[in-house]
Amino acid sequence: MDGYAEIWQRFAAERRLEFGGHMDPKWQDGHMLSASLMVPLDASSIRERLEPPREALRPFQFVSLHPDHFMHVTLFLLGFLVPEPEDTDEISPKRLTEIEMNARQALADFPTFEVVLANLNAFPGAAFIELYDGGMLNNLRDALRVSCGLREPPGPPHLTLAYFQAPDSVRAPAALISAVERYREWPVGKVTVKNVELTLLDLRSDYPEPQTLAKIPLNGATAAPLG
Repeated sequence: MDGYAEIWQRFAAERRLEFGGHMDPKWQDGHMLSASLMVPLDASSIRERLEPPREALRPFQFVSLHPDHFMHVTLFLLGFLVPEPEDTDEISPKRLTEIEMNARQALADFPTFEVVLANLNAFPGAAFIELYDGGMLNNLRDALRVSCGLREPPGPPHLTLAYFQAPDSVRAPAALISAVERYREWPVGKVTVKNVELTLLDLRSDYPEPQTLAKIPLNGATAAPLG
């Protein structure tokens, strides 16, 4: 059984919700900026196939659907940006610069690759689309983890479609399980991964445009100028 199947079976059996995503005040803990390494996705090419799962989730009051400009695959949550880190979940501007330099070296020879998006799934904090690429996103994560000295991220790579924003441990309604189940086998499309972006997210807004600090091209991709 693959990891995605296990995630679905666990969610369907336990039916446990939690307040997921960057808008959770407990997760933010007073911070304003969160840094990540991510793969950006152009939602325009897959929007038509994303709409039916979105519509299935829309009736639930605790569901917060991601807008198109927020579509991305998170590789690493690097930490909350602060001038002088005091906790393990905080990161300094100097450390972000080091990560960018090391990531550029690690990805200079990493090939571009195609990802197949398919199937709606869920865990307690979010609904997501599964990603199939023959292990390339995991290889990409590994290359960044080793070169940049990062911690192993939890769970398989995925495209978050919506956050669940319910009090922790609230039971998911049977209608939600049925809604997700209808799209458990649902082809969405294909995208080519050409770049990794180092980004900042302004936690004072619900769905801000991620601020791109650096665009790091994979081998074979041409870096586009920022701004």
